[in-house]
Amino acid sequence: MGLFFRSNDNDYYDFDRLRRDLVDEYGIQSASFSGGLGFLDMCDAEDASNEQLLEMARREGFNLNKYKK
Repeated sequence: MGLFFRSNDNDYYDFDRLRRDLVDEYGIQSASFSGGLGFLDMCDAEDASNEQLLEMARREGFNLNKYKK
């Protein structure tokens, strides 16, 4: 494409690592304070699409630059 255009932002993230970290985060939340909600979020992260993973990570305040390839 060119310097200023990207075909798809999803090509630039390590989604396997992001998914693992989100599952871990929600698992910790489930064990520590939110109980069932954290567990449900953990299950959602395991089955989420790449776009959904990005949204979840933003909601949790993850630094997405850490996951760029």
